[in-house]
Amino acid sequence: MSLPDVSTNYRVNFIPFHWGHVHMMDLRPFEKQYFEWFDDYNEVLKQFAAHGNCYTALHNGNVACCFGAVPLNRGTAEGWLLTSYIVESNPISLTRGARRYINKIAIDMQLHRLQFVVDNSNVLAIRWTKALGFTEEGLMRNYGPDKSDHFMYARYF
Repeated sequence: MSLPDVSTNYRVNFIPFHWGHVHMMDLRPFEKQYFEWFDDYNEVLKQFAAHGNCYTALHNGNVACCFGAVPLNRGTAEGWLLTSYIVESNPISLTRGARRYINKIAIDMQLHRLQFVVDNSNVLAIRWTKALGFTEEGLMRNYGPDKSDHFMYARYF
């Protein structure tokens, strides 16, 4: 899948995701935790890249975020997202691009459900997930490796 039609902002470009892009980001605290929680998070990132449907958003040539969707079963996928501080200063263009990506990925992957798991203390991620049209399905207690609670969000097509 190519993404030339996802962004209308000349400062935002999408390129295929490579696990090394994450190391070029000024990761936010929630994203930094993954490298502490998982023994070799780089292997997880490589697995994401192997699924395809994963991209890196560049803002003025700098890595703003990396994201994708991993199939769980036919018609269902789980989205993932790693963000830098760039997303906080460019929410409108990145949110518009994310909406277009979600609509495109739903068609390309023939999805009837796309879900995200979000740490319940990550206020920015919760607000953004809701802005993208996802519905909160419930609280998963002690879900995180640190026993943190998380919300399950889903969008249906």
